[in-house]
Amino acid sequence: MPPQPVPQQEYARVVLIIVLLFFLYASPDQGPPPGFPTARDYAAERIAVSRRSLDILNITKWQDFSPKGPDSSKHEAPRYLNLTGFREEDDYAWERLEAFKKRSSEYSDEARGKWRVADGGENGLMPDVYENVTGIVAGRWVRHTADINGEPRKRFMNLTEIAPETDWAFRGEEYWIRNITGNEGKLMLRLDEKQAEEIGSVEDLPLSPVNAVRSAVATITIQDETSYGDGWEMRVHGLHWPKQGVMLFTTTSDKFHGIYGLPHLTPSREHYLSSQKLLNRTLEKAIEGMENAIWADPGNPFTSSPDNQGDATMPVPHCELVVYVQVYPLKVDLASGTGRLDPANIVHQIEQEIRFPNGAPIPEAPKLQMSTVMFSPDCGFVIESKGPPDFSPGDGEHLFGMKQELFLHDIQSWLHVFALVIFAQIMLLKIQSKEASTPSTIGRVSLYTVAMMLIADALLFSSLSLLSATAPNLFPAALLTSFTALMSVALGVRFVGAIYQVQEPERRERIRTQQPPTAPPARPNATSTPAPIITAAGADTSPRPINIPIIIPSDQDTDAEIAENTTTAAAPLLPTTNTPATTTQTPPRSSSSFGAIYVKFILGLTLLLFISLSSTSWPTPLRTFYVNTLSFIYLSIWLPQIRRNVIRNCRKALLWKFIIGQSILRLSPFAYFYLKEDNILFAETDWKAFCVLAGWVWVQIWVLVAQEIMGPRWGLPKNWYEEGWDYHPILREDNVEAGGLPIGLVQIPGSPTLERTRTSEELGRKKRDGGVRSVDCAICMQVLEVPVVGAGEDSSANAGGVTGMLARRLYMVTPCRHVFHSACLEGWMRFRLQCPICRENLPPL
Repeated sequence: MPPQPVPQQEYARVVLIIVLLFFLYASPDQGPPPGFPTARDYAAERIAVSRRSLDILNITKWQDFSPKGPDSSKHEAPRYLNLTGFREEDDYAWERLEAFKKRSSEYSDEARGKWRVADGGENGLMPDVYENVTGIVAGRWVRHTADINGEPRKRFMNLTEIAPETDWAFRGEEYWIRNITGNEGKLMLRLDEKQAEEIGSVEDLPLSPVNAVRSAVATITIQDETSYGDGWEMRVHGLHWPKQGVMLFTTTSDKFHGIYGLPHLTPSREHYLSSQKLLNRTLEKAIEGMENAIWADPGNPFTSSPDNQGDATMPVPHCELVVYVQVYPLKVDLASGTGRLDPANIVHQIEQEIRFPNGAPIPEAPKLQMSTVMFSPDCGFVIESKGPPDFSPGDGEHLFGMKQELFLHDIQSWLHVFALVIFAQIMLLKIQSKEASTPSTIGRVSLYTVAMMLIADALLFSSLSLLSATAPNLFPAALLTSFTALMSVALGVRFVGAIYQVQEPERRERIRTQQPPTAPPARPNATSTPAPIITAAGADTSPRPINIPIIIPSDQDTDAEIAENTTTAAAPLLPTTNTPATTTQTPPRSSSSFGAIYVKFILGLTLLLFISLSSTSWPTPLRTFYVNTLSFIYLSIWLPQIRRNVIRNCRKALLWKFIIGQSILRLSPFAYFYLKEDNILFAETDWKAFCVLAGWVWVQIWVLVAQEIMGPRWGLPKNWYEEGWDYHPILREDNVEAGGLPIGLVQIPGSPTLERTRTSEELGRKKRDGGVRSVDCAICMQVLEVPVVGAGEDSSANAGGVTGMLARRLYMVTPCRHVFHSACLEGWMRFRLQCPICRENLPPL
C-alpha cells in the first residue's frame, strides 16, 4: 500500500515557523533611526564625564563640599562641588545632609556602647566585629522626620539642565521610581565583599590600622505599603571600614555621580583620606575597563539597575540614595567552645572557619546585626532601620541576618529536610497504592484528591529544577530535592492513571445517562417469526426459550463469562433461512482519554507556575491574598474524597496512616514559612493564617472520621444523594416479608422443613438469647452474633443510639440477604464485588 501524502495544512505551521526564525536571525541590525545616538555614543560620553569627575575627586580636599544647612553659620559661605548632583544649581536636598550624618553618628554611638572595651586598644573594636560581612540581613524601616520643621522645601529639578547629554525615558518628577512615600516597611541588605580591593595603610598619609578600608557592593530591597512585589531593588557601591564596622554606599547615575563624591560624605577626615585613596585606584580601573569594553558592553559599571539594559541608552530617572551602615558587635558564647581558642582572636578564628572550614572546634557562629540610615539627596527623604535608641528591642532590633556561608548552609540543610518530607510522602503514597490494588479498592479513591497532591509535587519539581539550574551553590541539595519530587510525581501519575482507568466505565455510564433517550429504529416486520427448530419429529416452529446453564468458577470473571454466554445464547444453533433483523445503536459519547487529561494537566500546571511567578510583582496585600487562597485550595485535598465517599456510599477508601501522614507532611512547609521568623525566604510570619489552614485540614479529617463511624451519608439530607444499599440495617423479627432478616436467621414456627433439618448442633448455634441470634459466617466459618429486634418492640429503643450503631457495624447484610462479619465481607469486597455465597453483584462500600 503506497504511503498516504500528508495534507498541505500540516506543513503550513512548519513553514511559517521557519520563515519567522529566518527573518529574526538573518535580518541585519538596523541600529537607531537617523539623528539618534547609538549605545556606543552614550558610552563614549559617559567615559568622558567619568574622567572629568575623577579629576575633580583628585583635586578636592576635605570639607570642600559643605552645603548650606539649617545649622550653618551665616558668616560662612556654603561650598559645593562641580559634580553632577553636588552642584548648588541642581537644587538637591543637601540641607538634610547634616541630619543624616548626625543620625548616623547616633547609631554608631549606640552600637559602640555595647562593645567590649579592650585593654590598650584605641576603641576596642578590633576583636568584636566580622571583618567580612558578605551576607544577608533584613528588618523593618521607619521614616525619619525629626529635622523637618513643617513641610519640606519645594524643589524644582530640571533634568535637562542637570544631565543635558542624557535622553531620559521621562522627565516629570512625579514619574520617578524608588520614591519611598510610606512611613514604614520592610528592608533587606545583601552585602558582597568577595572581590573587594583593600588599602591597609597609606605610606604618605598618617592613617592608623583602624582606618583600613576596602570596597564593597550591596543590593538593597525597600518595600512599603505603596510598592509592588518585593519593593524597590537597587545596587549600591561604596566602602567598608572593617575594623570599625562602618560602611558607606551610594547610587550612581547620569544625574548623580555619587561614587565620585562619596569621600566628601564620610564622617571624618581619616575616613575621607582612606576612601579617596582607594577610590582613585578602583575608579581608574573601572574607567579603563569601560574604555576596553566600549564595543562589547556600553553599560555603566556603577549602575544601580544592573538588570535593566535600558539604562545604557534611555535611563529611567529614579531617587538616589546615600546609605550609612553600622555593624553591631558579636555575641560570642565562649562557654560553647573547647577552651583551646584565643579569646582575643575568637571572632577572626570563627570567620576563618566559616570561610575555609577545616573542623576547628569553634563556638556557634553569631548572627549579623546592623543598623542603617538612608538619605535621598534628590527626593529628600530619610529612612532608618527600626530599633534602639528610639524603639524598644521588642519593636525592632534593626537588621538581623547571617553570613552568606551560613545562609547557604542553612538553605541546604532545609532542602535536605524537605527532601526527607517528600520521601515520606512517597512511602505513604506507595503504601496506599499497594493497598488500593484492585478495581474495587481503587474505585473508592477520589481522582481529584490524588491529582491535587500531584499538582503540588509537580510545581515543586519545576521550582527546584529551576533553582538547581540557576544557583550553583545550591546545586547538590536542590538537585536531590527535585529528584525526590520527580519520584513523587512519577508515582502519583501512575496512581492517577490507575484510578482513571478503573473509574472510566463509571464516567461513561454517567455520560450515557445524561444524554437524551433516542427512539429505536423502525423494523421491517412488526412481528418476528422465530427460526424453526428441526427435531426428530420434524420442524417445530413453536418458540422455546433457550437457557444455557451458566457455570461460574470462583477464579474467573463472572461478568465477562455471563456476557459471553448471553451472546452465545442469542445466536441460532443451526443455520436458518430467515435472518433476524439487526439494529444499529448509536454508541454513547466517550469521555476524554487519559492522554488528553494529561495534556490539560501540563497546561494547567504551566499556567499556575506563570501566575505564581507574576504574583511576585503584585502589591503586597493582593499577593498575600493570592498565596493564602492558593494554600487554602491546596490544603482542601480531602474534600474530593469526602464527596466521593458520599457518592459511592463507601467508608474505608484511604488508609488512616495515609490521611494523617499526608496531612502532617503537607502542612509542615506551611508551618516553617508561616511560623519561623528567620526562614530562608525572609517571609513574614502569620500564625493566624496558619491556624486557619491547619484547622481546615483538621476539620476535613474529622469529617472523614465521622464518615467512618456514622456512615458516609450521615447527617446529609436525602435529596442530596441517591439512595444506596445499607449494609448495616436494623434487623427486625416481624419484617420477614420485606427481607428484614437475612437468610439463616429466619425461624418459621411449625415449618416441616426446618423440623427435619434441625439438629442439636444447629439449635446450639442458632439460639435466641436476649435478642441476639447466632449464624455461621460463610467466609471465615466462625460464629456471628447478630442483634435482632423482637416482634412488636421499639427499634429506636433497642437498636438506636451510639451503642446500637456500633453493634450494627460488626455485621454486614448483602442485598441478597446473606450476613457476614464486617471485616470478612470488607476484605472480600476488596477483590470482588460479588456475594461469596450466591455470586450476586454487590454495591460498592
